[in-house]
Amino acid sequence: MNTINQKRSTSRRIALQAIYQAEVQGDAFIAQMLPTFINQATDDNDVRQLATRMACGAWDYRNDADQWASRLIPRWTITRLAAVDRNILRLALWELTHESETPGKVVVDEAINMAKEYSTEDSSAFINGVLDAAMKQHNLLTDSAG
Repeated sequence: MNTINQKRSTSRRIALQAIYQAEVQGDAFIAQMLPTFINQATDDNDVRQLATRMACGAWDYRNDADQWASRLIPRWTITRLAAVDRNILRLALWELTHESETPGKVVVDEAINMAKEYSTEDSSAFINGVLDAAMKQHNLLTDSAG
């Protein structure tokens, strides 16, 4: 993995931890504690900037991401998911829709790896299924709009 990809991967993990904290502590965490949290997580200024953008973007997009995920998993409510899985989906769905320079396959692979690292044994397959369906929908919408 090259340095740019390592920085993006590290930034994703920090952003995931930040939005998880925001879910637990509320909006005030993003508004007041995010810079401190990210500064404690890394000394790399590039990673700090990207992690901040990812965390703020995913947090701001969470309602849209939750609605999208709910349509893809109709037998589940988003609140029924494990908090870490919910936030992996939020981050990945934000990145799929807002970071066009990152290939969708990379976003999905990173989300699967985070699920393997931070969640249950079954979470990675679940995350893969949801994000694969989301990526197909997003590609259809993007192709039809262009």
